Amino acid sequence: AEQHKASSDAPKAVNWLTTLRAIWKLGVPFFSDPEARLKAWGLLIINISVVLAEVALIFQLSVDSKHFTNALAHRDEDKFWGMVWHLLFHIMLLPPTFFLGRLVAGTLALEWRRHLTYKVFGKYISDDQAYYRLKMEDLSIDNPDQRIAQDVSEFTATAVFLITHFTRDVSTVATSSWAIFRMSNRLGLFLVGVSLLHTMVMLKGFAAPLMRVQRLVLGLEADLRFILIRLREHAESIAFFRGAHVEKLRSEAKFVKVVHAEYKKLCILAGFDSFSSGVKHTLDFASYLILAPMYFATTVSFGEMHQAHALFHQNLKSMLDFTSHLDKISGLGAQSLRVIELWDALDRYVGADAEEDAGSSPQKSQGDESLNDASTDAGTDVGSNMDVELGEDECKDDEEHGGDTSSEGRVCLMELAGTATESLAVRDLTLFPPHGQVPLLQGLSFCMSWTDSVLLTGPSGAGKSTLLRAIAGFAMKGCGSIWRARLEHCFFLPQSPYLYEGSLRENVLYPSSVGEAALSSDCKAGGIGNEEQALRIREVFDNLGIGYLIDRHGLDEDVDFDKMLSGGEKQRLNFARVLMRSDLRFVFLDEATSALDEANEDNAYSLLKASICCFMSVGHRPNLRRFHTHQLCLEKTGTGGCRGSMITL
Repeated sequence: AEQHKASSDAPKAVNWLTTLRAIWKLGVPFFSDPEARLKAWGLLIINISVVLAEVALIFQLSVDSKHFTNALAHRDEDKFWGMVWHLLFHIMLLPPTFFLGRLVAGTLALEWRRHLTYKVFGKYISDDQAYYRLKMEDLSIDNPDQRIAQDVSEFTATAVFLITHFTRDVSTVATSSWAIFRMSNRLGLFLVGVSLLHTMVMLKGFAAPLMRVQRLVLGLEADLRFILIRLREHAESIAFFRGAHVEKLRSEAKFVKVVHAEYKKLCILAGFDSFSSGVKHTLDFASYLILAPMYFATTVSFGEMHQAHALFHQNLKSMLDFTSHLDKISGLGAQSLRVIELWDALDRYVGADAEEDAGSSPQKSQGDESLNDASTDAGTDVGSNMDVELGEDECKDDEEHGGDTSSEGRVCLMELAGTATESLAVRDLTLFPPHGQVPLLQGLSFCMSWTDSVLLTGPSGAGKSTLLRAIAGFAMKGCGSIWRARLEHCFFLPQSPYLYEGSLRENVLYPSSVGEAALSSDCKAGGIGNEEQALRIREVFDNLGIGYLIDRHGLDEDVDFDKMLSGGEKQRLNFARVLMRSDLRFVFLDEATSALDEANEDNAYSLLKASICCFMSVGHRPNLRRFHTHQLCLEKTGTGGCRGSMITL
């Protein structure tokens, strides 16, 4: 689970136009996407048609009820039994109509959710690494997981619910009003006036404050759930620290805010319910009072008076029905705003990357050519001048991305051609933390050839991990330029390995194991698999000293290895991913052996060095020096930030 903590629990106030824009932006894609619009409009039309059929049946029942009542009043036995059969026929049509309506409405909500969720997945879980950048760079978006999994679902379900009820209410009002105005203009005008007044009071006095409270409740509930998830994920560390009392106090403090917000919501809903109930019961006999003089004057029959009362009650209910779902309306607004905040944030990242790619791609070849003539002496001081000349286009590219001046700019990252003699080149690189103005690194410049291996050292907080993130394209706040081998030939090993929820084979081949390179379900069920691949995995695991994992679990048994394996086993499994790849030319390791003893660490690096010549490691142990050709030492300066020097080992 991921969370980005906002500066305040209370959401910012928004107007109705912003809310309607959010609802519109989430609704339009489903009904305009060429791949989904046929299904979307088809389901919507069927849903509306079924609702209209329900309204027509209910209106016909009121007509039958009028004739039925008149037959009783006039003691007309033949007409009475004839109307009984009419009533039974129309009543029998109601259950299948209601069933079809519920089925179609539910299908519309699910398909809408499917389409919207896939759209968000495409933005959030993509090669743009928006899921990572959102966590590191944008603190305003809390709990994106909850917004995607819960808010999207509730938005689509609530939207379909309100569309269905609005259609039913409007059609009911239209048919009933026509019949009521035919009986009495006074009764019809009275009904319209009361309904409009009730709607205005509801929107102004109750809906707006309830929507703000609803957004607050959603955010606080998500925060509380995130605290409990962290408690579960870090249960062992908390237990060792004996921190249960702290976690309990934190959970209770957040829960107090949840309850306080729920009480605010309860007070608003209680006030609205009392207002609506008072209006409803006050007007319950209004039709009798208005039509009584006409009945006494014998201008309307008793059956017509009974029908008028039923239609008036039904019409009033329909007019008040839409506003009676105040919690649904406020929930729809709150959910749409939370989802659209995430949507807009993701659009910023995707758009920025698209512009970046468009702006930098023309210069890649020129940068590669200039680097072919550059000095490749990795032993020069990091602060020394590099023999790398930027052309006018590249300087322009730096300006466009702000990579040349201020801390608010972005580093210019370009990929080297496969024929380049360098694997990595850094020029005048200055990096800032995502939410700070004091630089971590200043004026860093160095080159690496394909035979160089660099050990990156320095005190904690010097920016070692940030430098690796910048090379990967993640930490881009700063200025300067980076030329790097093509990403498909690079591999990054973090200190805390990510383990996929699957088998050992899928984990060691991740991410290529999921999809085209994965074994078919038939092979997995039969235990067949790729024998040559299995032998290679066994060899790599045995060399790393974790062959016993295959003996215990096999290659294709799904196991939650994240909970089962120790830190050292996870890191050796991470190394196995590198050793299984034959297309890698550059590996970056961020304290990837911190959980290993010295013997296993030496063994892992020996296997790495025999497989790949070019790599950069972050580490502190002295034994790592003999596996590298150079050492890049970062040292803090008195003015903030770090500078470094490269030495040959």
